Amino acid sequence: MKRRILTVLAAGAITALALPAPAQAATTITYGPLSIGGYCAAQVNSTAWIGFYESTGLHCYATGPNGLRNVGSGNPLAACDHLSIATITSASRGPSDSLVCTGP
Repeated sequence: MKRRILTVLAAGAITALALPAPAQAATTITYGPLSIGGYCAAQVNSTAWIGFYESTGLHCYATGPNGLRNVGSGNPLAACDHLSIATITSASRGPSDSLVCTGP
């Protein structure tokens, strides 16, 4: 009887080891202009309050006499790291100049 139970347990353990682990979905987080502005104010220029990931890069803006004025630029991946506690491996430009951060 003990031998039969051990055989069944061993077979179950081998089957469990042979099954593939379920795939985990990638983490994707999208940040808008005000969130990007938080990174800008903390890391680029303290007067910045809004930021956009434009075709030429991540740019930070503050209010000027004639509207928004560019006060510097930042690193998109550094912005993702600043804004998220998740592990981020890439940063890309999203709709409406948003910042899309992706991790494993």
